[in-house]
Amino acid sequence: MTVAAGVGLLASVAYSSFPLQWVVGSRLSVIRSYVSELSVAGQPGAVVFRVGDTIGGVGLVVLAAGLAASCVRGSRRAVAAAIALAVTGLGSAADGVWPMPCAPSADPVCRALDRSTLSSQLAQPHTLTGLLEFTAAVVAAVLFGAVLLRLPGHHCLGLFTLVVGLVVGALGLGEIAMVLADARVVGVPERAQVLLVSLFCGALSLHLLRRSRPSAAAGAEEPVGRRGPVREPVVMPRESAGPRPLAATGSRSAPADRPPQVGWASARGPQRVLRC
Repeated sequence: MTVAAGVGLLASVAYSSFPLQWVVGSRLSVIRSYVSELSVAGQPGAVVFRVGDTIGGVGLVVLAAGLAASCVRGSRRAVAAAIALAVTGLGSAADGVWPMPCAPSADPVCRALDRSTLSSQLAQPHTLTGLLEFTAAVVAAVLFGAVLLRLPGHHCLGLFTLVVGLVVGALGLGEIAMVLADARVVGVPERAQVLLVSLFCGALSLHLLRRSRPSAAAGAEEPVGRRGPVREPVVMPRESAGPRPLAATGSRSAPADRPPQVGWASARGPQRVLRC
């Protein structure tokens, strides 16, 4: 789980690589351009942003696997949340493999093609992977928030993830409305979406990291022979009076008449259904 948490933190940073556009010298407008335009062939640092999308996507898949493994008999809602997070990662990795063919905010021909019909936009693989990615991110955040809110001591994290999911969904609907209305400010809500998803994944990674440290420390301190089910002491009844043999222990002998013995009987307590 520690490895998954570390990879998740790296993925959270790589997922929001768009601030590097000021480092690589991109001239795309932060207000009018899509984040994906940074990966268009011919743009400054396009390879950097493609690699960032791929690393971020693969890292989110690893994080989803770690979160799923940290649950004991996870509920269907928790399993669905982990699957949705993995789909988010796969969508991001697909964005790195199939970037946008052109930059609508900088190329008039591309802009005319992008605004022609909705079917022409949906025909692009990048558009489909992007829609799948953000839809899965909203589902993952909402479901993880609902799961964490039901666990003691996780109210703040659960509320944060739930709010992130709702806000990302609202921003996505607003972005679709802007595209249909031919508004040129789509860059603002999309960058806010990406940043919120990164914060959400980073919060889950830190949560998983905190959970893995105590368990590792407890496993190191507890002897291997003592691990197992919880046992309860049971007092053995005294046997009837009479001659009994002596039990030899080394060079000493145990007295035949001795106090009641205390043994251990296995008694498993109720298992926790969820421990995320």
